[in-house]
Amino acid sequence: MQQFLRRNAWQWLLAIGVLFVFNGCNDKDPYDPYANFDHAAQAALEDALIQKYLTDNNITDFTKTASGLYYVKKEAGTGDKPAVNSTVEVNYIGRFLQNGQKFDSSYDRAQTFKFVLGQRKVISGWDEGVAMMQKGEKALLLIPSRLAYGLYGQSSIPPNTPLMFEIHLINF
Repeated sequence: MQQFLRRNAWQWLLAIGVLFVFNGCNDKDPYDPYANFDHAAQAALEDALIQKYLTDNNITDFTKTASGLYYVKKEAGTGDKPAVNSTVEVNYIGRFLQNGQKFDSSYDRAQTFKFVLGQRKVISGWDEGVAMMQKGEKALLLIPSRLAYGLYGQSSIPPNTPLMFEIHLINF
């Protein structure tokens, strides 16, 4: 009888332990303000804002990528596009999409900006957009927040803020 109880006790303990483990996997962090955030609704809202910007500015020649990045070629470049792991050199102006306010510019510092393409050294919208450009090209990137600073923002950029960048690919 004791052996039966001992075996059943282990089975019960194992079952209770499994329940605790699986129950913990389903809990959302009560301290995370974005635990119940509706990513699809935010993406739809930002896409509508970008579409409105394009319409308001009579921009009809653009490319929308699968990720949601909008790419507008402003001035053609020449030659190849940069490959992943290329060190690219750009000048840029960063603005908030909703009001056009400038928040950053390499021109203001009178210094180009260099980074290694595809290494997550910059926001993903830049990695994707700059890879689409040719040397010497100027383009406008309209970037949803999920491809920029996302849910948490950074410094002067609030959370869930779509951005636009005027980028000149100088060299790679």
